[in-house]
Amino acid sequence: MNGAYVSGLGMWTPGFRDVESWAADAPDAAITAPVADLLPVPLRRRVTPLTCMAADVATQAAREAGADLAATPIVLGSAYGEVATAVAMMSSFREAEGLPSPTRFHNSVHNTALAYLSIATGNRGFSTALAAGAATPAAALVEAWALLAERGGEVLLVFVDEPPPAPFAPANPYPAAAAALHLAFTPGPTTKALLSGLRRAAAAPCTPLVGGLHHHPCAGAFALVAAIARRARGAVSLGPFDAGGWEIHVEPAGDA
Repeated sequence: MNGAYVSGLGMWTPGFRDVESWAADAPDAAITAPVADLLPVPLRRRVTPLTCMAADVATQAAREAGADLAATPIVLGSAYGEVATAVAMMSSFREAEGLPSPTRFHNSVHNTALAYLSIATGNRGFSTALAAGAATPAAALVEAWALLAERGGEVLLVFVDEPPPAPFAPANPYPAAAAALHLAFTPGPTTKALLSGLRRAAAAPCTPLVGGLHHHPCAGAFALVAAIARRARGAVSLGPFDAGGWEIHVEPAGDA
């Protein structure tokens, strides 16, 4: 497979509602929670902040690409998944005779966001969730790449993580954040860039990122979104940002 075409982008982190505001470094202090209007109100009352972030960016990318979320395969990349919910549930074992909240229990699994997206959109097709630490952006891209190579068509790639709470809080803090890329086997009317040459690379530093996301486990995915949004050309480091990391080549639409 020669490459994958990016047809839509999504981005959310506190202070930034979308890709445009984030890439332009134009924060808005009023942006404290994702919109997640894809989720019906009854579902939205039950879901976690992580799932809301995933729903928000998935909607942004699919809307821009003109994709049908009821029929688009989804790959979710998250280093820690619903870690805050899982830790809260484990903490509750000391209370109420050790019985966790049923809602908290079913919201604590790694692929919670995919389940809610499937319910909200009626999507009964392919979806998968994976975790690979700092290599999560690259691993999720490999999965999406393989899916396109096998089936053609399109795939929605969602990245989302929040900082683990104590006692697992990271040494280098970062905010909750999510991003999404709609990838297609062939170019279309909304194509933004061609991705190619996904490969292992020598160590390379993370591209400077707006919003304090340098230490986020999905930092490489945000660097890729920023490069596409700014019509950059060349290699983008995906992480891990040490020996044996990954990179991908970006070619803006019209130049590919």
